[in-house]
Amino acid sequence: MRRLRPALLTLLLGLTVAVTACGLPNDSAPRQIADDKVPFELLGPSTTTPTSNVEGGAFVHLYFLDGTQLKLISVNRSLPDRDPNTVLKELVKGVTDSDPSGVATAIPKDTQIVSIQDDGGTLVVTLSNAILTIAGAQQQHAFGQLVYTVTELTTSGVRFRVVDANGNAQDVQPLTDAGQKSGPLTRNDFSSLRPG
Repeated sequence: MRRLRPALLTLLLGLTVAVTACGLPNDSAPRQIADDKVPFELLGPSTTTPTSNVEGGAFVHLYFLDGTQLKLISVNRSLPDRDPNTVLKELVKGVTDSDPSGVATAIPKDTQIVSIQDDGGTLVVTLSNAILTIAGAQQQHAFGQLVYTVTELTTSGVRFRVVDANGNAQDVQPLTDAGQKSGPLTRNDFSSLRPG
């Protein structure tokens, strides 16, 4: 019986080491998880704006539509920078295969960002006239996506212009919660689309 005790202790010690070795890996730094590997409900908007560079780029929030609730939803993307031109050009490209399922866009696929200028704290975004091929709620959703995305970049408001068939830029009055509105737009003009 006394000979079995050391053997039993050795066996128990061996099992303890084996079980401990099967634990979670010990990473030296945080790892990014792909959007398609994160549960959909955890991809909502964050209360902070990530500004740190990631491998020479930056994380940004692009606003698309939750196809089931017709509310805006934030989708994280890694872009070369947080310049409004870079970010809005990515937004108008639309939904990608790596975005969560159920995410949609109201922005017409041929929409292009023609130019962006800073006008004393208000960003003036000039779009191609493809944005005017939609009307009603779809137009409100499209401009809501644009406003939420660009105001994520700390601008106080945004005004829109559209290039007409003759190549001239004209101010537009997008449909908001309170009807058509000219002048700088903010998230408050699209509060009905506020992410849940």
